[in-house]
Amino acid sequence: MDDFRRALLEAVDEGFLALGGSVRRALYWHLEDRFSLKRDEIPDRPGEFAEALRDMLGAGAGVLLKVMARRLYEGLGLAFEERPGWGFADYVENAKESVKGV
Repeated sequence: MDDFRRALLEAVDEGFLALGGSVRRALYWHLEDRFSLKRDEIPDRPGEFAEALRDMLGAGAGVLLKVMARRLYEGLGLAFEERPGWGFADYVENAKESVKGV
């Protein structure tokens, strides 16, 4: 697994873990059961992941997704800057391009 994928999955794990270990396990289970989205597929499907999380958590998902985006950038050694109108998938794509350009 490349560094970007690992950093993204760690950011997601850490974000979920902030809610507790049992909640993290439940969220991963629901992602796979209800949305056919396995943990290791999240780097390839960040938009679907964000939508599934919004479906499960409602408005609270936005805060959690922002935390995950920040942690992704930190894990890659990038400066995080909030951008109006950007969603989780936009931050993920920008981080991927930034790392590719280095």
